[in-house]
Amino acid sequence: MVKVTIPGYICEISEEDREELEKLLFKFGKARRRAYSLRRKGYTKSEIEKILQDEICLNARYIKDAYHSVKDLPSHVTFGGIKNQRLREKGKISKEEFHRRRNSIVISRGEKSKNGNLNMRLDLERMELRINTGEDRKWIYPKVYIPKKYLEKYGHLLDGSTPYTVLIKRRNDGYDVRITVEVQTEVKEGKRVLALDINAGHIDFAVMEKEKLKVVSVGRIEIHETQFVRKGKREFRIHQTVDKIGNIVKHYDADVFVGKLNTGSFKSDNKKANRKVKNMPQYIFRKTLKKLERRGIKVMEKSEKNTTNIGKKISPLVGLDVHKCSAIAFAVKSISRNLFRHLITLLSGVSSNEGDGSLRGMRRRGKRADRPRPGLRVMRFWASPQSGYSAMPGSWGLSFLERLRAGLTCIHVKVC
Repeated sequence: MVKVTIPGYICEISEEDREELEKLLFKFGKARRRAYSLRRKGYTKSEIEKILQDEICLNARYIKDAYHSVKDLPSHVTFGGIKNQRLREKGKISKEEFHRRRNSIVISRGEKSKNGNLNMRLDLERMELRINTGEDRKWIYPKVYIPKKYLEKYGHLLDGSTPYTVLIKRRNDGYDVRITVEVQTEVKEGKRVLALDINAGHIDFAVMEKEKLKVVSVGRIEIHETQFVRKGKREFRIHQTVDKIGNIVKHYDADVFVGKLNTGSFKSDNKKANRKVKNMPQYIFRKTLKKLERRGIKVMEKSEKNTTNIGKKISPLVGLDVHKCSAIAFAVKSISRNLFRHLITLLSGVSSNEGDGSLRGMRRRGKRADRPRPGLRVMRFWASPQSGYSAMPGSWGLSFLERLRAGLTCIHVKVC
C-alpha cells in the first residue's frame, strides 16, 4: 500500500461558510497546541483527549486528529513558524494576523466503516466537500476543484469505498485541499541493487548485481542547486532527481537502497562545512524516494556505517572517487552484511596508497604488538592484484577488485 496525495482547492465558498471554516481552523489550531503542551507535561493520550473535549467545542474525531498530528513532533516546536513569531515580536504584523497565520490547517482522518471520511466527505457528483464544523452537527458545503487527471486515476478511491484523509490549509485568501488515499501497488524485487551516497550538492550511485556482486555502473547526479534555492524550487529539484533515479532503476531492474543520515548531530569548526551539511535536504529526499513504490520499485533505508571509510580505501585501488566507491561499499553492505564485514577485515590493515605488492607495515599496539598478524598474505595479494603475484584461490577481495577495474561504466546525469 502506497499513500498518494491528491491536490485541489476550494473554488467557491459563501461568506457564512467562510466564517464557520475560520472558526474551525482556530479551534483545531488551539487543540493542537494544547495537546502538544499536555503531552510534553507527561499526560497520556486518553487524558489529553478528555481534557480537550472539555475545553474545546470539537467532536471526538477532530480531537483525536489534533492529537495524532502533534504526537511525533520534537521538542521546542513553534506553531505558526519562527519567522512569523519574529515578525510579531518586531511589531511588523498585528496580533490578529499572527493568530490567523498560526491557525491555518485542519485535518480529518478517514475510516472505512464511515464511508471514507465522516467529518469531511467528498461528493464527486456535485464536487462539494461536506465539512463538519465540530458543533451541533452543523455542516458547510464549499465547492472543490480537483484536476481531471487525478479524478480519472484515483476517482474510484474517493467514492467512500476506501478511507481517505483530508487536509485543508489556508493560503493567502484561499484554501488548499489535500486528499490522501492508499493505493494498492505491487512492488517487485529487482535483480540488481542501486545504492545511493548522498552528499552536499551531488548524489553518487552504484549499480551491482545481487548474485555475482558485479558492479554494472556508477555515476553521479548533480543537485548543487538545492543548497541555495528557495523551498519551492528545492522540492521541485528533488522530485526531478527522484524521477531520474527511477528511470535508471527501471533500466537496470534494481532495488533502491538509501542511507539514514543524521546531519543534525554534525558539528565542525569550519562554518562553511557546517552550512553545507545542514543544508543537505537528505530527509526530504529520502521521503520523496518513497514515491517510486508507486512504480513498483522497492525502496529501503539502511545504515551507511563504515561505507565512507571503505570507500577511501578502495578509491585509489580502482581509480574512482571516494563517493562512488562509498556507494559501491554500500551496495555490498545492502546485499550481504557478512561480505561487507569480510571486506572490512581485508582492508583493516592495508594502506590504500601502496600498490606495488610490497609487504605492508602493520601498526600494532599493546603487549603483543610484535606478534605476526594472521591473514597478512591474503590482504597483501588482495590489495595488489596487478603487482605480479598470482591470484590466490578463494580470495574474494581479489576477484572483487578485478571486476571493479575491468570495464566500469560511468554515467553522469545532470538535472540542474
